[in-house]
Amino acid sequence: MRRVDSVSPNANAAKMERLFEDGINYIGLGPQGLGGKKSVMGVNIVNTARHPSTIGVGLSVGCWSHRRGRIILDKDLNYELPLNKGVEL
Repeated sequence: MRRVDSVSPNANAAKMERLFEDGINYIGLGPQGLGGKKSVMGVNIVNTARHPSTIGVGLSVGCWSHRRGRIILDKDLNYELPLNKGVEL
């Protein structure tokens, strides 16, 4: 486990961390997709030994859509999406 604000000791990984963080923050999603200058707190890339046929990836996200989705079903299974007009299932 590394602190979110730490930098990889591997120069190539440190460069990639910075590029990913800058690129993601440039999009302007902000915390939980609400807009802003920072979309991520940090990017940590760690090199580890692995089997050649596998690539381990860990990603921690908090998506705004998890808080804003809502569906209302009636007895005939007709649905309404009150928070997402124009979206069809």
